[in-house]
Amino acid sequence: MTKLPSKLHPDYQDEFFLNLDRILVPIGGRRFECTGLELAFYIAHEYGSHLDLLHIGTDPGKNINGYLKKLAKFEVEHDLIVRKGKNIPKTIIDYWMDKKHNLVIMSGKRRPTIFDKITIPSISNAVIPHIETEVLQVFPPTMKKDSDKLKNIAVLLPYSYRDPFLLRWASAIAAPQKGAVVKVYHIARVPETVPLIGAAKEKVIKKEEKQFKEYVDEFSKVFGQIIQPRFILGHRVLSSLESIFEKDEPDLVIIGKTKETNFWQRIVVKSLSSKIRDKLLSPGICIHHMR
Repeated sequence: MTKLPSKLHPDYQDEFFLNLDRILVPIGGRRFECTGLELAFYIAHEYGSHLDLLHIGTDPGKNINGYLKKLAKFEVEHDLIVRKGKNIPKTIIDYWMDKKHNLVIMSGKRRPTIFDKITIPSISNAVIPHIETEVLQVFPPTMKKDSDKLKNIAVLLPYSYRDPFLLRWASAIAAPQKGAVVKVYHIARVPETVPLIGAAKEKVIKKEEKQFKEYVDEFSKVFGQIIQPRFILGHRVLSSLESIFEKDEPDLVIIGKTKETNFWQRIVVKSLSSKIRDKLLSPGICIHHMR
């Protein structure tokens, strides 16, 4: 079973969010980037941040131009910066190095196989290891119609120092939207030899569920956002999430990931967050990359 932290730190990294004054959002003009832009608007609106929308080329495209009109609604300060450059990842990295944004939000396309990863270039994967700050990598839903709303937000808590970040992102995205819901999921893994129905009655499981709900409640008080705990028993994380999300149908799933620093980690070793990204195709996925 998963062990809860002995001491909660719901206000961890307050300094980071208090200083979240500039956010870099590279845009290429593709439709799949609209989910990432919507998320950027909500976060910038909540924290009073300035958005630098960086386009490498000549024209961001009509898909993005339509979304830029929403900035007036959200009252978000922004600049559209157009730069020329053949090496797009290097141009993005150089711009970040010059401005030192507090947060970078990048859109990505899912590439589930090793062949896809080798043959389809990923700008975000080429940029993220070289950005020395927090990065949100956003993937749109692929199995249902794109939505411009992210009202049903799911967060997967690993019980780690990432938790306050993940919950703050969810709270910031939900806050400007009337009727938005944040649900926090934790899967208590049970050995496959143990029936789930029987495990639910065990004292250790009941204790862990109680601790989890208290853990989430503590964050709710700090953020001023109603957060619904979802305690799940399962043999495997991926199959459990697939079953749960078929019923809950989240618009966005927020998960955390430690930044990958070498080729082997990026291409061959598949992290849990990457497996979730490639397996769950109906919701949008937001991966928070931390150092």
